Amino acid sequence: MPSKCNDLEDFVETDEHENFKINITSSTENNDQMKVKRRTIAGPWKNVAEFKKVYRWLYGPDSNTESRKLALSQMRVWGLRRSTQCPAAILGTSVMVEVQLKDEAASIANNDDLQILYASAFTRFFNFMSSIMQTYSIRSMYDTAKDLGLASFVVDLRHMCAHGQVLPPLEVLRNTAQYCLHWLRDYYWNNQTATMCDVDAACIRRKDKTQCDLNISRLFEVYDSALEVYMRGVVNIKIAKRYLHGHRFQYLKEYYNLNKFTTLTEIFDHIVQKLGQLIKRDIAIKDITEVFVEAILKMKYFFNVYEKVQNSDKHLEMLLEVTQTLFRMLALYDMLEKFFEAVLDIAESTSASDERKAGASFWAIQISKGFKAYRKCKELYKKELDKNPNIQEVTFSSTNVTKVSHHVRELLICSGIDRRYTLILSDTMRRPWIWSFERSYLEKHLQLINKYTVPPELTVDEMHAFCSLIEAYFEGASETDMKDNSKIYTPQDLLNKINGVVAETMEVDNDELPLECEESTENYGLWSIAPEDDLCNWKTCPLGRLPWE
Repeated sequence: MPSKCNDLEDFVETDEHENFKINITSSTENNDQMKVKRRTIAGPWKNVAEFKKVYRWLYGPDSNTESRKLALSQMRVWGLRRSTQCPAAILGTSVMVEVQLKDEAASIANNDDLQILYASAFTRFFNFMSSIMQTYSIRSMYDTAKDLGLASFVVDLRHMCAHGQVLPPLEVLRNTAQYCLHWLRDYYWNNQTATMCDVDAACIRRKDKTQCDLNISRLFEVYDSALEVYMRGVVNIKIAKRYLHGHRFQYLKEYYNLNKFTTLTEIFDHIVQKLGQLIKRDIAIKDITEVFVEAILKMKYFFNVYEKVQNSDKHLEMLLEVTQTLFRMLALYDMLEKFFEAVLDIAESTSASDERKAGASFWAIQISKGFKAYRKCKELYKKELDKNPNIQEVTFSSTNVTKVSHHVRELLICSGIDRRYTLILSDTMRRPWIWSFERSYLEKHLQLINKYTVPPELTVDEMHAFCSLIEAYFEGASETDMKDNSKIYTPQDLLNKINGVVAETMEVDNDELPLECEESTENYGLWSIAPEDDLCNWKTCPLGRLPWE
């Protein structure tokens, strides 16, 4: 369970342009209103309550032999959960409590055996604690003990247990074990119970994810600034100063000069290539897609550019020309679907501003048009491949998102797609890109439909096609049939209706109904496989549980 503990050194992250120093701090209210530095760790305990329960078993006023046995069992579980990552103080407490319980139980009558057990436990305890300071030389153990707050005789006793010819007396070992447990209480247990608090795992950000987020956000901020001045007709950084101010212009200027660009249009493809490198480098981050989508949604002008292009084909062509590579990159790394869902949610939102919803609707429409063009190309290629299996293979996915292959351009031309006003997308690297929506998904969005998500006006041909489908669906249908939703109509059913094709049905007399097959079971000795039914859906049953539990 992630928990917050104290004593964290601030870490510093650096990107190409500026150093970012992120201090992870958490304030606590006290008399002086001091701020306490904290760190987030993943402990082996489920929550703080479990940690404090073990503390009470060990050091509480009602602590006894039975409660300490429970504490030892729980600490062993913690050791299994985290293995070598279990805190050294927990492991040290465990070995000392274990040897004390064996001594109290009088299960070992021989004092020599008890001495060996205590000596072994004490040696392991000191090794665990010295590992915190990462010091291994014999001479430095005194410094280690001093830094930890342990008395110097503990080091001498450890040497006698590990290297001496004769073990220390049993009474000395017992007293030292009790001293070590008291020290552990003051050094570790009391501090942790006083400062530890639960943390929501969903709110924890990994250090590498935080740096990745900063790099991606900065690149998209530069991208957004460049897009704003580009759509105003700016060709170089000198003229951009007329339209940008503050940090937006400063970041753009630094990036422009750092990479020695000569024209503003070079920035867009260069940033997309940088983003692709970040994806490859940080691919291990689980929610890298969410990081990208969040960064894109932060762009301001990107969602206001629709005002510039909605009534101007020239500006639409300019916009799509420089954003092609960005959307191909999103499609290539399987991020475009998430972005589409995000802009659709904004367009359906009741709290977003009208300008924000209009911008989101604009990009959702552009992505839909791009996918429609992509699907046409794939269908045309499939037809040609069916006719001639020996034709040259066309690759719809390429890591070079700045260029469209010659074969894809030919397919676009043959499909009647105008590249100037359409996003040219690509396959993902892992699988062909497809969109499939479940009925519940469509019903949900139909309930939220508004002027920003309503389909565009239909052409005359499309209206005639829909009218034909509606007439075919309702032709000859009784009121009872229309209320009955058990029949699932497919496009083929509608085409058959339009073309006058009657579906072949097999008529069976009521007296000659086929007998239902009796459910049979397969026997395997004492075991038998029961027939599948709705009450026993074993496919959805997890291991160790029964369907009816």
